[in-house]
Amino acid sequence: MVALITGANSGIGFITALSLAELGVDLLLILRTEEKAQATKEAILKNAPTCKIDSYVADLEDLESVKKVAEAIKEKYSVIDRIINNAGYSPHVIEFTSDGYEKSFVATHLGHFVLVTALLDLVEAAPEGRIISLSSMAHSFGKVERMFMKNNTTLTIMQAYGDDKLANLLFIKSLAVKLKKATAYSVHPGVVRTNFGSQFTGFFKLLINLMKPFMISPQQGAATTLFLATTDRSNLTNLSGGYFAKSRPKTTSNADITAENAELIWQKSMQFIGDK
Repeated sequence: MVALITGANSGIGFITALSLAELGVDLLLILRTEEKAQATKEAILKNAPTCKIDSYVADLEDLESVKKVAEAIKEKYSVIDRIINNAGYSPHVIEFTSDGYEKSFVATHLGHFVLVTALLDLVEAAPEGRIISLSSMAHSFGKVERMFMKNNTTLTIMQAYGDDKLANLLFIKSLAVKLKKATAYSVHPGVVRTNFGSQFTGFFKLLINLMKPFMISPQQGAATTLFLATTDRSNLTNLSGGYFAKSRPKTTSNADITAENAELIWQKSMQFIGDK
């Protein structure tokens, strides 16, 4: 089995990669720098020395770099069993790309959209191909109408984060409809002790610090992703497109989560990357 994972250098992503490696899964890792890629490979191989690891460098904010990595992967691989979209970040300030789009949305949603759509044929070629995206309960305060707005100076950091996580969830719902053989799932990992919010200041920094005693470990946070990646397919019958927490399907809490909005985000994302 071959699993592609983004953002595997720390936290939930690292535990996910390491756990799969220890189960005998070969890894494709996409990281932002060569230094992070090398350090992550070395750390995994210390615990799983027989694991085959290929690493690629791409910044998910740079869609051209993502396209190049996807092409390089397609030249070497014909099948990918799992794609795990783990990378993402919590913006501590609102920043925009040169063409006016909020940066965390570009990285967290559009970067993964480019990657996954470029590699769909490889996942469909797997016996039980699966695509898993980390979302969050923060999807509840996301809004579809904000997602492709340019230079939205009224946007707050928590709104941006909610939009990102809602987009992750809607992308999975749209994929589930379009996939022929493979399946797709979104995950709320829990409130995990990671680098999330480490650059926050003021009220949000205080809030994160107050929550720390109640946060779960990265090992606990990775459990649902690992369940979806490794459980027998019979445990997931008719659940493609679903949102999972604590290794169980969960209901969502946002009126924007509709089949129509899932298709809308798909079409707008296709249009966006087609213009690049």
